[in-house]
Amino acid sequence: MFKKPKSFFLILFVILIPFLLMNFTMNKSKIYSVKELIGKSDIALYGKGYKLQKEAYLALEKMRKEARRQGVKIRVISAYRDFDHQNKIWKRKYKKFIAKGFSSKGAVKKVKEYTAIPGTSRHHWGTDVDLSNGETRFTNHKRNKFTNWMDSNAHKFGYYRVYTNNKLRSGYNYESWHYSYRKLAKPMLEQYIKLDIIKELRKQKIKGNKYFTNAFLNKYIENHVLGINDYLY
Repeated sequence: MFKKPKSFFLILFVILIPFLLMNFTMNKSKIYSVKELIGKSDIALYGKGYKLQKEAYLALEKMRKEARRQGVKIRVISAYRDFDHQNKIWKRKYKKFIAKGFSSKGAVKKVKEYTAIPGTSRHHWGTDVDLSNGETRFTNHKRNKFTNWMDSNAHKFGYYRVYTNNKLRSGYNYESWHYSYRKLAKPMLEQYIKLDIIKELRKQKIKGNKYFTNAFLNKYIENHVLGINDYLY
């Protein structure tokens, strides 16, 4: 029987090395710093009019182009938000509920129904967007051409609704407008939950934070940070 010389296998190995390295590099997730994950340091962003990580931006623009071709308008309401931006949103809503007569504890409870505590928002990652049909800002629970198109097509471009209308899901209320680019967001979440999130939040000046006890934050992380579409976790 003919036996291949050892040199054959050596040559084959040398030829395969670049492909093996390429595959390893493509499948290896970027390592993000603590500051990047909590929105205290800008990650590499890309885009005109709104900012996302480049891959997420290009995928979204491709989706918007295809939607337009089919007669559907997709408007980007919000994309990347840093810690300070999120903190302003939190502060504004907190003050609104205080003005309505809510206690500080009650205001915190109301704000977190739809709004992430600064440092815990997925918008810090440059992977998540709030979208609408261009006619209304947000369209929860309303079936229309926009929501039907998104339900049928968003996943084709790598985007998935984060806070689904699944009654078994905990945390934030249903948000039909919030989508995440899974390929980048999933590994970022995996890195994020390994942080000492409670320690990081205690360093920040956030309205109502005197109620951020260990028990409160542990429950918040379990229900809100992880209370998402199963496919994103």
